[in-house]
Amino acid sequence: MTRNPYAPPNAPVADVPSPSAAPRGRLRFWVRFYLWPSGRTGRLFYWVFGFVPLTLIGVGLGFYATRTPDGLLYVAIGGLLIFWPQVVLFARRFQDINLSGLWVVPIIAFPGVLYFLDAPLPPGTRNIVNWLAAVILGVVPGTRGPNKYGSDPRGD
Repeated sequence: MTRNPYAPPNAPVADVPSPSAAPRGRLRFWVRFYLWPSGRTGRLFYWVFGFVPLTLIGVGLGFYATRTPDGLLYVAIGGLLIFWPQVVLFARRFQDINLSGLWVVPIIAFPGVLYFLDAPLPPGTRNIVNWLAAVILGVVPGTRGPNKYGSDPRGD
């Protein structure tokens, strides 16, 4: 007997999993991407959802600081709000390269060390060094296949 391709499916409604039956351990993409440092982030997601938006927010905060009397306060608050997502993205990119996420510490600490050493550098050098580190981190390809930090984000 030939099955009719236009017939409705035979699965009873009880067999279809409901959205509330999804595991509670799953986090929404945005929360996991910006706040959860475990796992790996590929270059495409790093650039599209990480580097470009956070850089635009930082540039916008920089322009805003000079335009209002309380601008430095707003920049400080905005900087604190985007600090953790930057750390998370850097850590997950390092893990994609099969390095420890703790390599973020020297990158984040470098500008502060230069500031406290009162190094005679042109203004903005510390920010440019961090920005270049972020660009280099986004250009270096990750490890193919699974590594000790998780499966390949490209699905290979």
